[in-house]
Amino acid sequence: MENLILQLHKNLARLGNKKIAFVLEGRDASGKGGFVKLLINYDVPFIYRHQGKPTQTRMKKWLSDYERVMPKKGELVIFDRSWHTRSWVHPVYNYCTARQYINHIRKVKKWEAKQEKNGITIIKNWISLDKERQAEILANRKINKPYKYSKTDALATKYFNDITDAKEKMFLACPSWNVVKKDKSKLELLKILIKATD
Repeated sequence: MENLILQLHKNLARLGNKKIAFVLEGRDASGKGGFVKLLINYDVPFIYRHQGKPTQTRMKKWLSDYERVMPKKGELVIFDRSWHTRSWVHPVYNYCTARQYINHIRKVKKWEAKQEKNGITIIKNWISLDKERQAEILANRKINKPYKYSKTDALATKYFNDITDAKEKMFLACPSWNVVKKDKSKLELLKILIKATD
């Protein structure tokens, strides 16, 4: 692990004009925050964008609002959830209208292509875990870390299959995702990030 971190530091020191958007998506308790903490613990320089807990938003300018927070030259931006929250979280929990979701799915691939045309490298990662493992982690969180337990955590396993369907539609509408297993996600994501910044 230390050798990989050292290589990442070297890559970022010579990032130059590169603009890297490193997206972390995945179900509640998949380990997105754990990977971010790993980078922080090793003093890896990056800009953190946290979508936060899904909220009942009806924002119309969903994609255009993200253009303000995309990386600039020499920046690595880690998105702990991203514009793709609307691709799979919002429709399941009714945090956007059906029309807003359809418009988003139709536009998101072209929107990403526009960002890449502007020199931004987008690396999209989905951290995968099964229903039983998620339920186990969330039950533990409810008891031992109630401050982290949210409304959507309580619904996560109930809507597990709906989220799977929305995720698969997201993959089809806007492909090129790295899918990593939760139990090996830190190591695999680190390798992907090193390759992206090389």
